[in-house]
Amino acid sequence: MNKKGIILATFGSIYGEAVEKSVGCMEAKIRKTYPEAIVHRVFLADALIEKWNEKYDRTVWDLEAAIADMAGQGVKDIHILPFTLVADQCYQKMRKTIAKINYGNDRGLRLNVGKPLLSSLGVKNYADDYSSTIEAIMKHVNIRALNKSVLLMANGQNQLEFSALQLKCFYGAGQNVAVFTSNGFPNFKQALTLLERLDHHEVLVVPLALIGSEHLMDFLGGERPDSVASLLTEEGYGVSIWNEGLGENPYIQDLFLKHLAHSIRMVERRQQTGREAGENERRACTA
Repeated sequence: MNKKGIILATFGSIYGEAVEKSVGCMEAKIRKTYPEAIVHRVFLADALIEKWNEKYDRTVWDLEAAIADMAGQGVKDIHILPFTLVADQCYQKMRKTIAKINYGNDRGLRLNVGKPLLSSLGVKNYADDYSSTIEAIMKHVNIRALNKSVLLMANGQNQLEFSALQLKCFYGAGQNVAVFTSNGFPNFKQALTLLERLDHHEVLVVPLALIGSEHLMDFLGGERPDSVASLLTEEGYGVSIWNEGLGENPYIQDLFLKHLAHSIRMVERRQQTGREAGENERRACTA
């Protein structure tokens, strides 16, 4: 029987504890859901792979090495789950790598790439990833967000997905939510304008980053004068920081599991359709 391979692909981090709380927990859920599968985690940033392997005993692989290992174990169907928020440059690079492998594929491998967390806007009968993500965040922060504005900080650039997320907040369960990116649109000043309109005196800052590294938390809540907490305090807000990466949120993890299940289901459906078409063709030839 053909084994199933699942690769959890993340940008990576050198902060081991934060990685285990997010990527590690996600990997454990995948193993529990698919106990028959071979599961590997990979980092997509080569520099972080090198630094990680110098620092920790548990070796982390790159994408090509993980695929080669699975192929060596007889795996034909490999499902790659991108543990990422949006289809950023790292995700696009990963897809190019997979296309290259597929082009020269002489081992009968079937590589299937899933979608990032924020992919579908919920048009027609498709799932609404944005509303589901907002609901997952608000459900997790729960009582801490009462009578407060929630400021979501994305550590990214000009990704349209973050603008779409803000629009979904306006029209859904996040009407007290402002979104900003560290290096793009919407920016921090624009988020401040929105916070003024929301008219709360308290702000809960929640990172829109899957791995809650020490560096990220210092940028959000550190005592440095340019931290998000310091800048908000200067504006007269009471500030609290949600000290977790988004990947630690169990409801977000469940959304990634749904993405993985959907990807596997679609592949298996295509394979079943192909087998049925082949069988019908054989019957027609022998009739």
